[in-house]
Amino acid sequence: MLALGRIHPKKGLDQLVRAWAEIEPVRPGWQLRIVGPSEAGHSDKLGTLAASLRLARVSIEGPVYGHAKETVFRDADLFVLPTMNENFGLTIGEALATGMPAISTKGAPWRKLEVERCGWWIDHGVAPLAAALANATAMPREELRVMGLRGRAWMARDFSWDRVARDMIDTYRWLTGTAEPPPSVRLT
Repeated sequence: MLALGRIHPKKGLDQLVRAWAEIEPVRPGWQLRIVGPSEAGHSDKLGTLAASLRLARVSIEGPVYGHAKETVFRDADLFVLPTMNENFGLTIGEALATGMPAISTKGAPWRKLEVERCGWWIDHGVAPLAAALANATAMPREELRVMGLRGRAWMARDFSWDRVARDMIDTYRWLTGTAEPPPSVRLT
């Protein structure tokens, strides 16, 4: 299981560590990796929390870039972003694009995780997070892989460069008066 991004209090990683404390004893085949740049010493605080909870399969690692980042994504079976708030949460899209299902709190605008059946969009808090982690880690890896493939297809369909280009062309056609407003333009 992977949480990748800034290691900052707003990311809800302390709640993730607390939820993991409920999961670790019953899921011996799983490990939690928290990867990213630490801000304001938050990595140390998470490490102290994990130690106080006597967690054995949590690693808190520094940032990765380029091929190393691709490898970290490729090596994980499940992505989690327990954020308090995000305007987008790009790491969810990155995880889905690599074919990995994701868990996100409702602090990020990823409600379609459930619609597209490629992840979980949950309330804030340790209890909802622990429930989602328990559900996800109880699934066979093949089922998680299928969820990840659905997520990858969603990213290709709605967020690819081809899709962005089509939306831009449709917008220009509308602006020049040769077409109706495209679905990507909302008039209020």
